[in-house]
Amino acid sequence: MTHTHNEPPPEHATRRAAKYLLAALFVGVAAFLLHRYIARMSWHDIRAALERIPRWHVLASIGATLVSWACLTAYDVFAVETVVPGGVSMRMKIFSGATTHAICNALGFHAITGTALRYRMLSTRGVGAADVARVVGLVGFAVALGFASVTAIALLLEPSIAHGWGRWPGVALVILFVVLLRWLAGKHDELTVGKFSTPVPSARSAGAQIAIGTLEMVAAIAVMYFLLPVDIAGSFLDFAPIYVGAILAGIISNTPGGIGAFEALTLAAFPQEQRATVLAALLAYRVIYGLGPFVLASLALGGFEVRRRRARGVA
Repeated sequence: MTHTHNEPPPEHATRRAAKYLLAALFVGVAAFLLHRYIARMSWHDIRAALERIPRWHVLASIGATLVSWACLTAYDVFAVETVVPGGVSMRMKIFSGATTHAICNALGFHAITGTALRYRMLSTRGVGAADVARVVGLVGFAVALGFASVTAIALLLEPSIAHGWGRWPGVALVILFVVLLRWLAGKHDELTVGKFSTPVPSARSAGAQIAIGTLEMVAAIAVMYFLLPVDIAGSFLDFAPIYVGAILAGIISNTPGGIGAFEALTLAAFPQEQRATVLAALLAYRVIYGLGPFVLASLALGGFEVRRRRARGVA
């Protein structure tokens, strides 16, 4: 029997099934751990821990959130300018990037929601679907650079987190960054993978994005770190790998905003007697870093749609 054009090849179906199976496994393990941890907690202790978070820590967490979102928005500014140089105003690049990241962070499924949201906004400026896909790819690459840069710094500064051999992976990551920048400096202006091709940033632009990615990840970690007591969180370098690992678990789980897997892995990193306080910090983190930006971005997107419809009605 021959396969129709609409029917995916068997290897694609196998990879997709494996991906869904892995995600389901993560969700199942996360649900089991969360139930186990929360069942041993008192909601009175969690509420008391919330009330003990100092106000200035909350304000510092909000400030770190603003820094993180500003950096995430910068990814879109770089990506759009790389794909369609001069084709979109700075105002629209900032609006599209900030709105998309805030909504995607809460809803998850970045490849789908991020592409749809960016196309909804950038198409009003004449950007086609193929170019929006290129923008999404470059933004994802920039986010990956941010993860890699923070991981490299953590391994180089605190190799004990990898039981003594962490410095070597850190050095390897730095070497890969140098190779990447040298390749980009060699007059490469396009990358082709199979049938997909996309413009690539210059070495200077990529270097700037690595710096921005490092700042973004540090700020994102700080959002959660400020909400934990110092005697529980430990040093910033001790807490950083816990946060990065929890974020990666959330991404693999493919749940909206990584909810469940992020909380389960974070709670698992602390002893039982500290988990009520950690859960309180996680709840505050979800409100500050997730719900707050999501509500503001949704209102901004709603206003954009209203103005767009009115403009079309007038036309």
